[in-house]
Amino acid sequence: MLNPENLTVDELLEKLKVDSKTGLTDKEVLQRRSEYGANSIPLAKKRTAWEIFLSQFRNVIVILLVVAAVVSYFFGDFYEAIAIVAVILINAIIGFILESQANKSMNALKQLEQPNSKVIRNASLVHIPIQDLVPGDIVSFEAGDLIGADARLIEVNSLETNEAALTGESLPASKKTERIDEKVSIGDQANMVFRGTSVTRGNGLAVVVFIGKDTEIGHVSSMLDEAQAEELPLNKKLDKFSRTLIWLSFVIMIPFIGIGLLESKDLYLLIETAIALVVAAIPEGLPIVATIALASGMLRLSKKKVLVRKLAAVETLGGTNIILTDKTGTLTENQLEVVETSPDRKDINSFEKLKEIMVLCNNASLNQDNKHVGDPVEIALLLWAEKSSPKSVQQYRKDWKKSGEIPFESETRIMTTFHKHEGITQASMKGSTTDVIKNCNYYLQNGLVKEIDEDIKNYWLDQTKLLSSKGLKVLAGAYQISENSTFEKADKLIMAGLVGLQDPARPDVFEAISECHTAGIQVVMVTGDHPETSRTIAENIGIITEDNKLVVQGKDLTFGENENTDILSASVFSRVSPEQKLKLVEYYQAQGFVVAMTGDGVNDAPALKKADIGVAMGLRGTEVAKEAADMILQDDSFSSIVTAIKQGRIIFTNIRNFIIYLLSCNLSEILVVSFAAFLSWGSPLLPLQILFLNIVTDVFPALALGMGQSNKNSVLEKPRTINEPLLTKDHWKSLIVYAIIITVSVLGVFYYSSRVMGLGETQTNNIAFFTLAFAQLFHPFNLIKRGENLLTNGIVRNPHLWASIVFCSILLIGASSISPFNTLLTLDFPSKDMWLLILGGSLVPIPSIYFLKALRLIS
Repeated sequence: MLNPENLTVDELLEKLKVDSKTGLTDKEVLQRRSEYGANSIPLAKKRTAWEIFLSQFRNVIVILLVVAAVVSYFFGDFYEAIAIVAVILINAIIGFILESQANKSMNALKQLEQPNSKVIRNASLVHIPIQDLVPGDIVSFEAGDLIGADARLIEVNSLETNEAALTGESLPASKKTERIDEKVSIGDQANMVFRGTSVTRGNGLAVVVFIGKDTEIGHVSSMLDEAQAEELPLNKKLDKFSRTLIWLSFVIMIPFIGIGLLESKDLYLLIETAIALVVAAIPEGLPIVATIALASGMLRLSKKKVLVRKLAAVETLGGTNIILTDKTGTLTENQLEVVETSPDRKDINSFEKLKEIMVLCNNASLNQDNKHVGDPVEIALLLWAEKSSPKSVQQYRKDWKKSGEIPFESETRIMTTFHKHEGITQASMKGSTTDVIKNCNYYLQNGLVKEIDEDIKNYWLDQTKLLSSKGLKVLAGAYQISENSTFEKADKLIMAGLVGLQDPARPDVFEAISECHTAGIQVVMVTGDHPETSRTIAENIGIITEDNKLVVQGKDLTFGENENTDILSASVFSRVSPEQKLKLVEYYQAQGFVVAMTGDGVNDAPALKKADIGVAMGLRGTEVAKEAADMILQDDSFSSIVTAIKQGRIIFTNIRNFIIYLLSCNLSEILVVSFAAFLSWGSPLLPLQILFLNIVTDVFPALALGMGQSNKNSVLEKPRTINEPLLTKDHWKSLIVYAIIITVSVLGVFYYSSRVMGLGETQTNNIAFFTLAFAQLFHPFNLIKRGENLLTNGIVRNPHLWASIVFCSILLIGASSISPFNTLLTLDFPSKDMWLLILGGSLVPIPSIYFLKALRLIS
């Protein structure tokens, strides 16, 4: 369809064969989907399995191994050259499997995140995934929604959209429904909305005209190119560790070759061992294992109703030490119900008028299957009206035809609609009592309209405070009648009354908050609700304690030179605006806190982006808030945030463990070969043996450590500080001590087997090789924290770790028993006496390390 902006609404609806009141039928949707396809934009071509496999050969380790193979071939050792080529292939296969698994995990995560649209189909307003939109769909949207397709506007109420993604214009674009006569650029198409943009103000209806690759953003789909993988801060740190080890190996390698030449050792063996040392120093599995650990943690969280949108956010989760949380639906059940009104049924005229206002000033929709669409507060008001009146919601809306609306905004805290009935126009207003009553000159009592004064205003404010003290959310309702067809201004309204909605606290929230306090996490309620409502709920769920009962209102919040000194000691902030939420986030961050912030509205997006962890609501959150957030709660529950923080701590501990494991194992290999060379003890490890150890003991146990679960006590520890590095000085100290103890144990059995037992060169080499291999397989148990139960900690209870130890043990035994592997690796199956020495040497590091931990010399 060409230029829908140049058609009138009626012309376009006729062309698309759709009624704006009833929308498309299911049959019509199927026909159009068959004709136009899915509403999706082809992304950058994914890498094929072959491309992933070939990429494994483009790294430093492969270059070094190729050099080693060439050196072997040059010196006439064809078998070793073939063996090194085999190592390159095995290394590539393992890398391919791991990277494919990481990609699979990330793709699974992307499938979990599917934005929705509200559409009219079969005369009902329903939620559908954006990719299910078809041309002719009637789409409803309001502030905070993402636009899922290019659509022509047919109704607007103060509608503005953010089109920066398309036009680069930072200011919101005002929208209208009138047709445009001439051809204009995208930025001037005021009667169109476009895929990828968002609604910043107001609401409206539009008919879909273009989907998928036919949308404006589809034409420039390179904007959505996802070929570049997310660059993880963690991987940058891991690369830094790897470079440090490489330089260390070069520092050791140069004197190693020099000493070897002075002792007239074989040049070929010296070069091969030097290359093997550098290869051993490159823990190339680190980035991939890190990605898998993060992605698997994210998938675990998704099963607990927590969708983490960014891998990097998982790193931050474990360090969160303050949660700024909304009240409604997060701490409460979001099962709103009208339980009290003022006036009550005794003043039947005011009661019925209040009900009428709450139905008319309302954009929610009740459906027969209880899949109601709209804001939970507005749905609760409709259900109350439906239940308490012989007149149905449908009848109210049939009698009164909507002619306009001033949408709710957080700054004004009111919403106003305009309806016509039998020649008169009524303005209906609902919102906070304080803001509604400002616009009222009169009030309704027993069917009579009376002039309002300060005493009456104070009466309504006192009634609001009374209802709020019971933990109820309070809304005021007012109206104004005009004989004219339009209102110039609705500012002389008649106060009709108050509605009190109950939203009980979630049953699990008290325990979750208690866990936070135990774990050193401060919980602060930040809400736009009445201070008394906020206080009552906060007291009931344990946010307010005997030691701290301070509630700060938004009007008292000041920052900068006149900063409010009560901020850090307050547990509740009420009547807070979105701008103040952003200021609070910035304030706490300036004090050194790692801030998690919840939000659901379009105006919460800046605060969500600014927070260290932005948390959006999956059920009631706007699509804009979800896009700005790092994490989405699919059940809107506060307990899910606590679960996410627990998992974040577990994931971070796992990452730290496998980094310490890999680096200490690689360092021990370097030290064993280097010290033996400097002491002129011969060759405890041959080049191919080092390469084999790297493949076997580096990847599988490290991967298992990355997938472990922690015990309850460790997740309840105090959170780490914001400036704490991935590995602290204590971790580096422990890592080096681990490597030295393993080195001493391996060199000890090597020396004993050679000098005391008098075994030959091959046998002593084999003993050193197997001792180091099994010492590294048992090494994860050295990572158990001091004070943890030796039988019930997360490492011992990790089934993946036990499986990796068994698997790697089978590989080691097979390598010494199966030809030609045993020939290439210069391995023979050890005798009984040799096995006793190997097992003893590989187990010695464990009690030695625990002894040092008991003395508090290492952590």
